[in-house]
Amino acid sequence: MSPSRPGRERRRAVRVPMGPGGPVALVGARLVNVSPFGMLIESPLPMAPDAVHRFRLVIGRENADVEARVAACWPGGTHRYHVGLEFVRLADDVRGRLAEVLKSPPPPPHF
Repeated sequence: MSPSRPGRERRRAVRVPMGPGGPVALVGARLVNVSPFGMLIESPLPMAPDAVHRFRLVIGRENADVEARVAACWPGGTHRYHVGLEFVRLADDVRGRLAEVLKSPPPPPHF
């Protein structure tokens, strides 16, 4: 179950939940969900609202460096914070790849 925030929904696209082994991953933090326009991560440190940070996404098997603005940050447990991020610098081809992998069905689990 992914965390939710009370209030008005402002997202431009549905965020897709991500787990280990998903088609999109984030280097250095846990990716909770993602869309072509933003993501929710779990961080050990709080992030200041409106701050812009650089992140490295792994989309399929390719790395993509992105910049994202902190839209919201709230406690998510002991020494954990949920951080809602809006992509502010994302190449069009990267946004397209992200949209493509998010609409593909997930691969079957490996046993």
